[in-house]
Amino acid sequence: MTEPVLDHAGLEILTVEECRTHLAATPVGRIGFVDRGEPVILPVTIGLWGESIVFTTAAGSKLEAAIMNRPVAIEIDGWDATARSGWSVLVKGTATTIYEGREIASLDRLASRSWVRPDEPKTWVQIRANEITGRRLPVER
Repeated sequence: MTEPVLDHAGLEILTVEECRTHLAATPVGRIGFVDRGEPVILPVTIGLWGESIVFTTAAGSKLEAAIMNRPVAIEIDGWDATARSGWSVLVKGTATTIYEGREIASLDRLASRSWVRPDEPKTWVQIRANEITGRRLPVER
């Protein structure tokens, strides 16, 4: 068994594959972006679609960020208070909207569904990752 690689703070660095495993298993994340000059962080229900993270949204600041192809970040994490263990994954990329019918049909088959007004029409947003990083509290020995 190989020793885990640690960062400057002593946290274990997750591989991209470990990060993708967490992304596939975690339905809720937070999207961060700049809206009207101010940082904003909002919850989203996410899914994986190929190499991208996707979610649906109605009109508002998240959709506006995607229409403008703005840089965004998606963050997910997990914490076990009893075991005092946890992990965090950060994805940096660019948000775009998806309007092509065949792609939307494929996306509509995903389990990712909005919690807010799920029956209202939504637009699919795709985050193409430029960077995927993750950290985990090292297991105490």
